[in-house]
Amino acid sequence: MQKTKSMVYPSLGITRILNKILDGFLRIRANEILNSGTAIVLKENPAQTLGKLAKELTAEGVDSTGKYVNYAKLAGSDIYKRFKHFTLGLPNCKPEDLGDRQQQIAFWINLYNALIVDAVIHYKIKGSLFSKPSLFRRAAYNVAGFRFSADDIENGVLRGNLPSPSFPIRPFGNSDPRCVTVIQRMDPRIHFALVCAAKSCPPIATYSADRLEQQLELAASSFINGGGVRFADNAVWISKIFKWYQADFGGLSGVRAIISKYSKDEKVRQALRSPNQKLNYSPYDWTINRVA
Repeated sequence: MQKTKSMVYPSLGITRILNKILDGFLRIRANEILNSGTAIVLKENPAQTLGKLAKELTAEGVDSTGKYVNYAKLAGSDIYKRFKHFTLGLPNCKPEDLGDRQQQIAFWINLYNALIVDAVIHYKIKGSLFSKPSLFRRAAYNVAGFRFSADDIENGVLRGNLPSPSFPIRPFGNSDPRCVTVIQRMDPRIHFALVCAAKSCPPIATYSADRLEQQLELAASSFINGGGVRFADNAVWISKIFKWYQADFGGLSGVRAIISKYSKDEKVRQALRSPNQKLNYSPYDWTINRVA
C-alpha cells in the first residue's frame, strides 16, 4: 500500500484555462474525485479486472432489460465495495497498461458507465440528473495521476478530443499529458454504449476487447430498435443523441445511413428511402434510470 499518487495538472494553455474557468464557475474542485484515499497496486491488467467487475456490477444491480439500475441494492453490495477498492488502483495505472486499441476502448467505456453509477450513489441523486448540475464534469476518477471526469472520458478519450455539445472547447489542450489516452479514429457506435444514467440512455452492457466489434454492433442495434428510433404519426422519430453528435455520425446523411443499416422496422427503412423524409427528435428523458 502507498499514498495516493498526487494528481498532475497540465500546463495552462488556452484550452486548459477555459476549462478551469468553467470548472471554477461550476464550483468543481480540481481534487474532486471519487477514488480518493490510499492507493493500491493492481496485480492484474486493469482493463481485464475492470471488465470482470463491471460484469458483476451489472449482474447485481441492473435489470434484465439493461435499462434500469437498483442503486440502493448496489450501494450496500459486496461487488460495489470491491469495485471501489479497485478504483484505488487507478492512480497507479499507466496508459500502456491498458493494452491495444480494442482494450482501451472497452476499458474506457466500462469505466465511464461504472463512474456514472458510482456518482449517482455517491451524490445521492434522485429524480432528474439535473438535480446535480454539472454532474458529468464533477464525477471523476484519478487515472494515472490525472483527473478524468465523465466528460473527459467521453469527449476527450473516446470521441478523439472533440468538444462536448454543451461546451465548444476541447477537453484536452495540445500540451495536455492526457492526450496520450485519446482514441484516434473515433467509433461513433460508442454513443450506443455510454450510459449517463438517464432513462433515454442506451441499455447498460459490459464490453471486452475480444468481443468489442460484436458488442458495439449489438449496442447499435439494441438502441435503434429499442426506442432510439421509431415510426409514429407517419413520421420518423429519433433520439436527440443523433442531433447532439450528428457530426460524429458523418452529418445528417450519416445519421440516416446508420439508422437504415440497423433498423429492423420496415416503416422506418421505407421512410428513409425518401431523401425528403424529415427526421423528428424525440424529447430526452433525463429522469434517473432507477428501478422503481
